[in-house]
Amino acid sequence: MKYTMFKYKQLILTLLCVVIFISSCIYSVRVYSSSIGLFDDVDIQISGNNFIDSQRIANEIYPHISSSLLSINLPDIRTKLESIDYIETVQVSSILPHTLMIYIIERLPVLLINKDDVIIFMDKKGVFLPANNESIGIFPVPVLSILNENISIEKYTEDITKCFQFIIDEYPLFYNNLSEIKIQECVWEFYSDNNTKIFANDTYLTNQLIILKDFEKTVYPMRNLHDYSYIDLRIKGQVIVKEKYRKG
Repeated sequence: MKYTMFKYKQLILTLLCVVIFISSCIYSVRVYSSSIGLFDDVDIQISGNNFIDSQRIANEIYPHISSSLLSINLPDIRTKLESIDYIETVQVSSILPHTLMIYIIERLPVLLINKDDVIIFMDKKGVFLPANNESIGIFPVPVLSILNENISIEKYTEDITKCFQFIIDEYPLFYNNLSEIKIQECVWEFYSDNNTKIFANDTYLTNQLIILKDFEKTVYPMRNLHDYSYIDLRIKGQVIVKEKYRKG
């Protein structure tokens, strides 16, 4: 029993010595590296950004950059960058001896919303993004106008988000040909690039769009949605259409 206890204590002592030795080596390497400036002159590499200017990102980073790569707080940099409009998430990593890697994932607008002369973008997750002449020129997305003066944008946010998440994920062909949407009391009007008007009730929008998608599959290849001047989905279970270039 005494021999076993002695061996156990000896093992613990050996492990402790190994830990102390490794820690001392790491500390010595770090001190030596700092003394010769091995990790100084941080090289910032930015990628993934298309809309956000790299210089703007760099300007946000510089106040958090110390003289050594080892002293940089990566979570602080990530938090700071993710507070910038149009940036959804950021991956920050360091590569020794002196490279700081920044990978940007941007938010992409899917709609330009107009309400009471206020113009703002919205992304697929329902996040509002500022719109100006530059961004409007870069992101050619459908324009959604809320014509009900008594209701704020925020009241429609959830319905708009759910509707366009479905359209983009399940019915991209419809989204790609969509130019304008008008929301009035109880009615949503969709306008295609080919001037086809589609009317839907403000309730059960997804179900009505599923019916439209099935209808489009049924008439294809003899017809496409652009062959109709209007399509009315407001009567449950029915699709009422009027073809273009025909009288009546």
